[in-house]
Amino acid sequence: MQHDRPHRPQHRRWKQDVRSDELAVIARRRAGADVESLVGLAISGGGIRSATFALGVLESLRRCNVLRRIDCLSTVSGGGYVGAWLTGNCHRHPEWLAPDPDDTQDAWRDSIAHLRRYSNYLSPTVGFFSADTWSMATIWLRNTLLIQTTVVLALAVVLTLPRPLFELFEHWPQAGELRWLTIALFILGAVGIAGNQWRLTTERELRFLRGASWARGLTLAAALAAAAWAYGRWRGFDPFGTAPVSYVSALPIAALLVAAGFCLLPVGVRLIASVEDGAAAPTQINYDQGWVQRVVIVPLMTAGFLVAAILWGETTGVATGGHLTHLDTYGTAFTTAWRYWPFPLSVVFVSIWLLSFFAIRRTGWLAGALSLLPPLVAVPVLHALLCAVMVLFHGWSVPDAGAGAWLAFIWGPPLVSLSFVLTIVVLIGMMGRQSTDAVREWWSRLGAWLGIYATGWMVIAIAAMYGPRWIDLAVENHPWKSVAASAGWIATVAGGLIGGKSDATGGRDVKSTTTQVKEVLAAVAPFLFIAGLLVTVAYVLDYVVRVNSSQNWDDVANTLTGLAVAAAHEPHRQFLNVSLAVLGSCLAALALVAWRVDINEFSLNAFYRNRLVRCYLGATRAPGERHPQNFTGFDPTDDILLKDLVAKGPPAGPLHIVNCALNLGGSSDLALHTRHSASFTLSPVSCGSSYVSRDQSGAGAPLGYVDTSAYGGRSGAPTLGQAISVSGAAASPNMGYHTSPVVAFLLTVFNVRLGWWFPNPRTDTNIPSPRFNLRYLFAELFGDANDKSPFLMISDGGHFENLAAYELIRRRCRVIVISDAECDPTLTFEGLGTLIRVCEVDFNCRITIDVENLRFKGDTTWSAQRFAIGRIDYHEGHTGVLIYLKASMTGLEDMPVRQYKSSHPAFPHESTGDQFYAEDQFESYRRLGQEVAYDAFASSVGERDMVAWAERLLHQQAPAARFASA
Repeated sequence: MQHDRPHRPQHRRWKQDVRSDELAVIARRRAGADVESLVGLAISGGGIRSATFALGVLESLRRCNVLRRIDCLSTVSGGGYVGAWLTGNCHRHPEWLAPDPDDTQDAWRDSIAHLRRYSNYLSPTVGFFSADTWSMATIWLRNTLLIQTTVVLALAVVLTLPRPLFELFEHWPQAGELRWLTIALFILGAVGIAGNQWRLTTERELRFLRGASWARGLTLAAALAAAAWAYGRWRGFDPFGTAPVSYVSALPIAALLVAAGFCLLPVGVRLIASVEDGAAAPTQINYDQGWVQRVVIVPLMTAGFLVAAILWGETTGVATGGHLTHLDTYGTAFTTAWRYWPFPLSVVFVSIWLLSFFAIRRTGWLAGALSLLPPLVAVPVLHALLCAVMVLFHGWSVPDAGAGAWLAFIWGPPLVSLSFVLTIVVLIGMMGRQSTDAVREWWSRLGAWLGIYATGWMVIAIAAMYGPRWIDLAVENHPWKSVAASAGWIATVAGGLIGGKSDATGGRDVKSTTTQVKEVLAAVAPFLFIAGLLVTVAYVLDYVVRVNSSQNWDDVANTLTGLAVAAAHEPHRQFLNVSLAVLGSCLAALALVAWRVDINEFSLNAFYRNRLVRCYLGATRAPGERHPQNFTGFDPTDDILLKDLVAKGPPAGPLHIVNCALNLGGSSDLALHTRHSASFTLSPVSCGSSYVSRDQSGAGAPLGYVDTSAYGGRSGAPTLGQAISVSGAAASPNMGYHTSPVVAFLLTVFNVRLGWWFPNPRTDTNIPSPRFNLRYLFAELFGDANDKSPFLMISDGGHFENLAAYELIRRRCRVIVISDAECDPTLTFEGLGTLIRVCEVDFNCRITIDVENLRFKGDTTWSAQRFAIGRIDYHEGHTGVLIYLKASMTGLEDMPVRQYKSSHPAFPHESTGDQFYAEDQFESYRRLGQEVAYDAFASSVGERDMVAWAERLLHQQAPAARFASA
């Protein structure tokens, strides 16, 4: 049977599509009333503290007949808990918002009683022998082991690579014609640099560098390569044989081959375009950082590795039959080695001339003349540096050739790369004023990436080769100290993990000693953990290879050095075979695990979501409606598909907007600065973001939105429970402006991951989750999530804006009520300040509000007021009123609330990390929310026009002069 392909959802934009659809939904509920005078309610983040405080707020708003006048409900993080409770109840009970001043309806009391019973929503029954408690541990352990298996297998693959590469390093000098690969890789990197620099030094259209010119480029390259072959055949050219090679033969062939490589650039553009999608496909040479790494950095680093192998072979006599083994002084090496390197030095000379030619300002015959000087100086410098490397190699090879091979293998490739970088420094200096700032910046960035790759190679090689030896030496010579060091390592990592996800660490100006210790641990622990993990994995690999081959690194190094290839391979064939078998096994296992272990389903989000749904959406079911599974206690039908909230008739409650953070730690958009995130919303109408995805030129387009009914396909349609769990994903490797790459590594490995990878609205959104997790796992490991990938990392909306009012400002609500119960023990109003800043920057909207009466009076912990009124000045003359309800106390609260405060001084700002509420704690926050909201809205009883009432309240509470500058 032939199946139709799933329809690709239409890409939608905020102003053109989403805004009008939302207003249509609101108009259906309000039966034709003015939908331009919207009233919005925002509930802040803060875990169950915020949810419980807001529960009391909702009760008072209902009592004052305000709740049913709310058009938009915007929630973030913990505010989403109670927001989902309200939305679910409205969906399942159409009369849920009807006013009840005397609290006579049993439905609200029954639903709240369910919330109270499950106030320990993560583990309703706590104790050592509680199945709920043990389930928390077993779920985390299961998912963590699966994620760690993926990470360890990836590290095992990387750490096993040095084993076959070590043999390649020793054998490459006698590889014969295969050594042409070294030349080809160097030319590939050099011509890629030259093509990009040509674009930087000319303003005219370079048609030859466009992908459309691929046929002409391929023809020219073939002709030049044929000419080089013919000339070499005539001259009897054999650069890798034993016969001497003259520069007369080498230089013309080098020039022809470099020119052929340059002519292949449009072919490369065509090939790159074939693997890129849509608008990202390039049309001409202009590599971004990703492609520079693929077609410039990697070829140059590989060529550097092979050149280092050749230098080591020449030092030990394997490559040249002993001609260069006597070069034990620098002077001898400098005056002798060039005679044996005619072809490599010729290729370097022509390549550097090409780089010089395209890096200067002028073109034509003058450019050709000016470009000859830099390579005449730079090539001798490169020769001198490589001679220094050879003398260093000679010193390593004399006392212990086996140990010398280790050193040459680890340090040789970075030293060769450093030699190339220093040569380029001389080249730039020799070009002087003829070069441009753009060219010098390009070279600087290239040098940075070469340094990064060289450092990465050294770390991997050192861990793979020396790590097992260090552990053996430590255990043999200092067993008890080794145990103590291991325990210290575990304790430091645990402390760093706790500090990394603690809400105490962050950007506060005044920090306690405990907070400072946590921040130090959070900064140091990831590096210690990564080092320990690398060494441990390397030791296990070494043990497996050693047991199965009866050989170790020392045996192989000592056997290889100085022997012919055929003779050298036999004594350690088993070592190589076992190493390749381990590498293949790890690769196969990694591919299988990356394919089958879903990066979303095996995070902690499902655990978190199921328990939130049981508590807050289970409370929306009437007694007897729930049918939980007898063993687990969960009822899958508690949850509600987001799209169903507006699918049948007008919604019974406000339009629920769930605020999340689109993590952009790996984005190239410099406008983000320290935000590293943008707003991403999930609602019954649409899912997506208005964030403008830009390239480095500043051009871009919004990510856009997708109709919720089509988002995620049939199997991955978002639910209300999923939305609030992602919105409350406070613990995540990518955490908006809190993102730290090293802490992200630690949090990922230990699966402290509550975020979710949603489909990018600009791609195919029918696929709900990545089919192969490696790319996205690495993005989490290094805090490198961005807006260009097919899936986006979405986490706690508080990582962007924690009051949930940002999206209400976007919708220009005339009245916005904010329930703020974020953790703010010193009443610094960080969330409010962030809201005001980002709204002014993003929407050109000015919010003016006086919160002085909410601050502590003198040395007390009491405030004069618990709410404040502010003014919102939208551009183009539109205004609104902000009613800000703060979790603060005046000292006049009900006696039970003050009693709880006396025994819990941190109330009402107890740590967000406390998600296990007892009855007294639950009722104290709920009662405080009731009092704060009723205090603010008592005068609204009987009012028909909420906007008019709010404006009167604004003028009563805040003198007009206070807003004169707005």
